[in-house]
Amino acid sequence: MLRRLEVQNLAVIREAALDLAPGLNVLTGETGAGKSLLVDALALLLGERLEGPLQSTLITAFFQKDGVERILSRRIGARSTPRIDGEVVTLRELAEEAERWVALHAQHAALALLSAKRQERLLDALLDPGLLLAYKEAYARREALLREKADLLERAKAREERLDFLRFQLKELEEARIRPEEDEALFEAAARLRHAGSLREKGERARAQLEKALSALGLAARELEGASRLDAGLRPLAEEAEEAEARTRALLDEVEAYLEALELDPREMERVEARLALLERLKRKYGPTLAEVLAHRKRLEEEMQALEASEERLWELEQALKGAEKALFQAGEALKEAREKAARWLSQRATEEIRTLGMPEARFQVALSPLPEPGPEGLERVQFLFSANPVLPPAPLEAASGGELSRVMLALALLTQGGGEAAWRVAERLLELSQTRQVLVVTHLPQIAALAQAHFRVTKDPDLGVRVERVEGEERVKELARMLSGSYTEAALRHARSLLQGKR
Repeated sequence: MLRRLEVQNLAVIREAALDLAPGLNVLTGETGAGKSLLVDALALLLGERLEGPLQSTLITAFFQKDGVERILSRRIGARSTPRIDGEVVTLRELAEEAERWVALHAQHAALALLSAKRQERLLDALLDPGLLLAYKEAYARREALLREKADLLERAKAREERLDFLRFQLKELEEARIRPEEDEALFEAAARLRHAGSLREKGERARAQLEKALSALGLAARELEGASRLDAGLRPLAEEAEEAEARTRALLDEVEAYLEALELDPREMERVEARLALLERLKRKYGPTLAEVLAHRKRLEEEMQALEASEERLWELEQALKGAEKALFQAGEALKEAREKAARWLSQRATEEIRTLGMPEARFQVALSPLPEPGPEGLERVQFLFSANPVLPPAPLEAASGGELSRVMLALALLTQGGGEAAWRVAERLLELSQTRQVLVVTHLPQIAALAQAHFRVTKDPDLGVRVERVEGEERVKELARMLSGSYTEAALRHARSLLQGKR
């Protein structure tokens, strides 16, 4: 419930506070006193724009339910500052939170009833929520599959062209038979081939020197061996000489093997340089390194596999779509059947309610018309129709007058647990509604004001501006008398007292 409403600097209101009661609350006062400004204040919390000059308006509403308190405020001036429990939020967040606590209904201030979405929601309020949820889930599933299919078909247009391009590149790389780090080995081989003559010359001279050294080491080892027979202390030196001779022989063998393997064939040089040129061209095209070229080849293979698998995925999507379409229409038919049943009930009951509100010939009808394609909310369009004239068929609510629309709204609020005959019948319906929720009504009808749990009078003082005060006892009798006759005659006061005593 709305426990307290504070308003500062809103049009002619300088400062006003309203402490509301549970059940039915009414605001009364002379025309132009500023009653509607208090409702406008709530509309500002619901995101409405403030018309007129900016004057640092501040609206604060204190709500309470089941032990939970919520404070919503909005300051409008040079800067707009919406807050929830003191924390700055966006205007949209404030409006969404306010909608959880407040529903505004006035004649043409409540044009939300004219929207197709609002009418659909009112009808759906009578249904099992699971039906709409199941339909929305099925609709979302089908939409996701349709989007994927459309994307796949779009890409399929260029699929073959792309595949040809991928095959060309992949063939080029496969034929190259690239090995990891092959270019480094080829650089070394090319350097060797380019300097083969110099390498052989130096290698031959090294071999000749090693042969001389080997001969000298052999003689030295034999001399030391003979000497060690005469002096055992020379045995280690003889052994070292033998080892040096063996190491030199091994080194000589390696040099000779190198010289034998050293290529002097110019055709080998041409082959290595041609291979290096091929690798460099591929690195420029796909590189810049050989590792990147190999990684590019892997990506080509993966993309080709994906493209070649798209036909299979398209077939899978077609099968999934058949199932999704079936599930969607099953959920849609279940929702439609429930809506048709609810529409018949609401058409009959709303007509009865509206007729009790002073329109004995009125007819209300909920029409369901099939959509050409399944929509996000169902297979059909929901539309409310109304006629106050027995000669004219029910027409869309846009054709209803303000008073007619108000009575339709009250009837629907009573029937759908959402949210005016003149006088007593309207008052009785409002009182009925206030049994399950708090109601705040701005009214000129004394019959409504007499049934309220809390009665507030709005006056406008030339010096103090708008004042709001709760009237009780004799002050309430006087306010009802003013509403009845515009005066405080004894007859008006007696009538007012009889209203408060529940006499019609």
